[in-house]
Amino acid sequence: MRLTVSNYTFEAIPLEGTFAICHSMGFKGVVVSAFKERGNGGYDPDEVAAHPQKYADHLSALLDKYELECVDFFPQFSPNFYDRALNHPDSAVRDSTIKGFRGIVQFCKLAGIHGVTMLPGAQFMDRTQEQNLDLSGQMLQQCAEIAGENGVELYFEPHAESVCDKPELALSIIERAPAAKFALDYSHFLVQNIAMERIHPLLPHAGTFHIRQARRGKIQARYKDGIIDFVDIIQRLKAVGYYGCLTIEYICADWYGGNEMDTLSETMITKAALERYVDV
Repeated sequence: MRLTVSNYTFEAIPLEGTFAICHSMGFKGVVVSAFKERGNGGYDPDEVAAHPQKYADHLSALLDKYELECVDFFPQFSPNFYDRALNHPDSAVRDSTIKGFRGIVQFCKLAGIHGVTMLPGAQFMDRTQEQNLDLSGQMLQQCAEIAGENGVELYFEPHAESVCDKPELALSIIERAPAAKFALDYSHFLVQNIAMERIHPLLPHAGTFHIRQARRGKIQARYKDGIIDFVDIIQRLKAVGYYGCLTIEYICADWYGGNEMDTLSETMITKAALERYVDV
C-alpha cells in the first residue's frame, strides 16, 4: 500500500507546476487529470483520446523530469455530469464516449499507466432508477473489458449527484459490472450525512482509494476537523487484501464548498499524519 497524490489538487497552476509541487512534497506516485474545461493542471480528454501517442510522450517526459509515476488517469469528458454521462440515454452519446475511452486506454497503455478512473453516470429523471443503473453497469462493464484487454484496470467513483450516490447503489453497479472496481472516496457519502458503517462494505471492491478529510454535510474539511479515521480504514483495507494506492485528493473546485481550503497545506498535513502507516 502506498501514499500518492492527485495533481489536480493544485489545478490552478499549469500541469508541469503541479508535478513540481508533487515532487517537492516527496511523493513518487501521482494521479493525473483530464477534466474538460476545468483548471489549468490537466489535459483535455478529447485531445488525449484523439492523439494518444502525442500525449503519452508529453506526459512521460514530464514524469521522468520530476521522478514521478502516474498511477491513475482520471478523464472527465464534460464540465457537468449530464452532457456526456456514461449512461446517457442517447446511444450516439454513449458511442462517442466508448470511442473516446478507447483512445484514453491506448494513451494509458503507451504511457505505462495501469489504472483509469471514470465517473459512473447520472440520474436521468425521465428514466427509472433501475434503467439508469442498468445502463451504467452495462457501459462500465464494456469499458472494463476494453481496459483489461490493454492491461489497464477500470475504476469508477461513486459520487454525490451520480447514478450511485448511495453505498447500496454503488454495490448494485458492481453486481452489474463485475470487471470494474471502485475509486472509493468516503467524502462523497459523508457530505450526504451517510453513516460510515454503510460505506465500509464497499472496501472489498476498491481498486483505488481517495483520501480527503470530510465531515457530515461537508465534502472537504481540514484534517484536524474531519471525522474519517484513515488509520482504521488502512487496517480495514489490509484486512480485505487491498495493497494499492491511497491518493490524497483535496480539491479546489467550486462544488459543495470545495474551494474554501488551503489544499497545499492540508496535503502536507495529511501526508505527515499517514506516512508512518504506509509507503510513499
